[in-house]
Amino acid sequence: RSVATNLRARHEYRYHDADALADGRLEGATAYVSAVGGVLAASAMETTRKGDRPAPIAGWHFTIVESDTINAFAAPGGWVFVTTAAIEAAQSEDELAAVLAHEIAHVVRGHALGSIQKGRWANVAKTALDTSVELDQQSLGDLTQVFEGAMDDMIDGILVKGYSKDTEYEADRVGLEIMAHAGYDPQALVRYLKTLDAEQGGGGGGFQATHPRASDRIAKIQSKAQGMGKVEIPKVRFARFAAAVDEL
Repeated sequence: RSVATNLRARHEYRYHDADALADGRLEGATAYVSAVGGVLAASAMETTRKGDRPAPIAGWHFTIVESDTINAFAAPGGWVFVTTAAIEAAQSEDELAAVLAHEIAHVVRGHALGSIQKGRWANVAKTALDTSVELDQQSLGDLTQVFEGAMDDMIDGILVKGYSKDTEYEADRVGLEIMAHAGYDPQALVRYLKTLDAEQGGGGGGFQATHPRASDRIAKIQSKAQGMGKVEIPKVRFARFAAAVDEL
């Protein structure tokens, strides 16, 4: 939750349907994205791999960040963020599902936690072992400082430097499995990446700054997506996606 709050703060808390969310309600495009995300999250729980973390303690949360930059990112506790520009760059619900499935895969595979420097974990263990059950002020301060550093490492991996190429490729592979199991067309990820490839020529932030080149990602997953077969997309999915985009 701390990482998610920090990510929101970095985007000046500009998120869609904010008033409804503040009152604990899901409405509009946010309700739609949450519904798609919920289906994918359930699929992730049904397609687990060794080492997966498919069920965040506080459940899954999907938020639309109001931004002209095509981007999506996720905090380790099951908080998934997607920008309005990323949704508008999609041509269908299946392409939106591809974006969300990729971020869900990051959470499921624990990629943000993996970005924490090993030395910090050692300090956490040492501080915990060297203190009593009831922490004194000095010990509490030391432990707080260590966890703040760990949060900074995760935010650095999520939003600033990005994950390693291998980690991003893994999120694409796992995301394909998640979306295919949910009934979405796995080749929608390839189609969305082709849109990103056209956008990545001039540099910039968002996906361009934190992800490998879209063309490299396509090369890695295209054959796997084709091997999963093509899905006949129901017309209702196009209709409800268009209705949601109209609200942005």
